Amino acid sequence: MEKLKWALRHYPIAWLTGLLILLACGVTIIMTNSHSLTITANVVNVRSGPGLSYETKRQIVQGTKINVIGHDNDWYKIRLSDDQTGWVASWLIHNTEVGTTTNKVAKVNKSSVPVYEYARTSSDKLGTVSDARNVTVVYQQGSWSQILYKNTVGWIHQGLSLTDQAPTTKSNQTPKTVTTQLSGVKLRKKASTSSAAMQTLKKGTTLTYIKTVKKEWYQVKTKNGQTGYVASWVVSLMGAQDVTTTSATKLSEATIVLDAGHGGNDSGAISGKNTYEKTYTLETVKQIAKDLRKQGARVILTRDTDKYVSLAARPALSNKDKADAFISIHFDSSKTADSLSGVTTYYYNSQKDMKLAKAINTQLKGLPLANKGVQYGDFQVLRQNHRPAVLLECGYINDSNDYKHIKQAAYRREIASKVTTALENYFK
Repeated sequence: MEKLKWALRHYPIAWLTGLLILLACGVTIIMTNSHSLTITANVVNVRSGPGLSYETKRQIVQGTKINVIGHDNDWYKIRLSDDQTGWVASWLIHNTEVGTTTNKVAKVNKSSVPVYEYARTSSDKLGTVSDARNVTVVYQQGSWSQILYKNTVGWIHQGLSLTDQAPTTKSNQTPKTVTTQLSGVKLRKKASTSSAAMQTLKKGTTLTYIKTVKKEWYQVKTKNGQTGYVASWVVSLMGAQDVTTTSATKLSEATIVLDAGHGGNDSGAISGKNTYEKTYTLETVKQIAKDLRKQGARVILTRDTDKYVSLAARPALSNKDKADAFISIHFDSSKTADSLSGVTTYYYNSQKDMKLAKAINTQLKGLPLANKGVQYGDFQVLRQNHRPAVLLECGYINDSNDYKHIKQAAYRREIASKVTTALENYFK
């Protein structure tokens, strides 16, 4: 005790500094614990930095609790159990738990508050929430709140008043289900192939998903209330809307910016039927986005409505969000109608863009229009883009044969399918 008193008298600044450090550590711990999320994908990569280009440090599996201590470019910085830190893609960690101690209930205090996919007004809108409605808040980031919304999560900017209510343990969400992909699937007493089978299930049998056990087994409940276990590799895990991402892939971790050419008062090229290029570019981009999101990719649109976006703003968004691929969609035209036809893939910087251009062009060769190959293009959206970028001219809108395809939704779905396949190959 005498030594302690002597030290306090002779080194007061050192003791004060130490006390402040301890207090800071305490605050850090409180903040860390206040943002606990659960991994919902089967496997998620933990990277050394906030992006696909950083090395994978380890993998964490479904059901793992993580503490979020920071964020950058829609990646979460997390603290791992061994006091190490790493980064995970936020769009692979949909926290849809209701009733956890970290969630709060808030009341919407404005009418028709937009719900965004990410915490910025430029991201896609998922819908709106109404005045006076109670919502469950799972995370807060400055003036943004992440809420449970239609079986997933979304972000709203302000527009909330927190209440003192505890979140209810009941949810109006549709429970996740699993569906058997084969006939003869065994519902077992325990999570093991050596466990006794309680039932033999037909192909297409739907079961209510309870939780994942031992990484590779699902605990499920049958329609008559019987609980057991099925192997994850013989069933598909479904949410209320889409297939849940089941493993970490390069595509599921990728950030892809899709650019629908023209928009608003910039109509682009005009067909002989007086329909506009801007209409078909947006419809095509939305279809590509839909397909990519089913594969777990993070997709950002330069526009999602018929609005004007400057040429400079499009590559700027790609650069800001550190896109792993930027794809601009257009439909070409010629000075004389019915004089030119075909699909062209343009790049600007061969070192940066060529690999992406070749991957996409290879797939587009399967379209019903002639393929004009990969060509150099001095376009602003490519020239000012620091990320891998291409511009696709998907047919001539003033060519009667090309337009016959362009106006068909089936053609746009085919483009989307081939672009998705190309990106799967590109990110392998």
